[in-house]
Amino acid sequence: TGTSDQTQAVWQVALGSQVQTKPQLVKNHYEPTHQEILFQDAGNNLHLVSSSGQLRWTVPLSGSILGKIHQVDAYKNGKLQYLFNTKEKLYLLDRTGNHVGNFPVSLKSSATNAVSVFDYDNNRNYRCFVATENKKIYAYDVTGKIITGWKFDQTEQAVTTPLQHFKAAAKDYIVFKDPSGIYLVNRQGESRVS
Repeated sequence: TGTSDQTQAVWQVALGSQVQTKPQLVKNHYEPTHQEILFQDAGNNLHLVSSSGQLRWTVPLSGSILGKIHQVDAYKNGKLQYLFNTKEKLYLLDRTGNHVGNFPVSLKSSATNAVSVFDYDNNRNYRCFVATENKKIYAYDVTGKIITGWKFDQTEQAVTTPLQHFKAAAKDYIVFKDPSGIYLVNRQGESRVS
């Protein structure tokens, strides 16, 4: 008909730097019907924008976020926090952009994958796993402390994909791979299958 379709912006936010990561929708525990948007800019700043386009906060990070941002209920009170990692650090931010507890946690070696977050028994006792350049896989609890019961030694090569968790016949399996092979271990990091 000779007319062109034009997209109308509902809102826009001026940041001063280009968006680096794909925007991620997150839950707002105070307004469950309204999702918010998290994204990182080229200056390694993390931004939270409300569903109405209001910039709620900006937090500088040590580098680019690896993978996705997980929402966890660290205090088991129905309020959600944001858990993620860069190559250098593991982060846990509250809804207002403040660091929670001991976070950020400096990693013992540079991360080679995005953090995986498991809640084995759906009781909000989260376990966070990060693979690093020294071929180790570190397990942290939601307070940022290393889990002493995790005994996995190391992989043959670097793990670059997130770890996975599943249950079969009432047994937990944590699965990950490097270019040499696949590892299937229990909650303590002991091999389930050779």
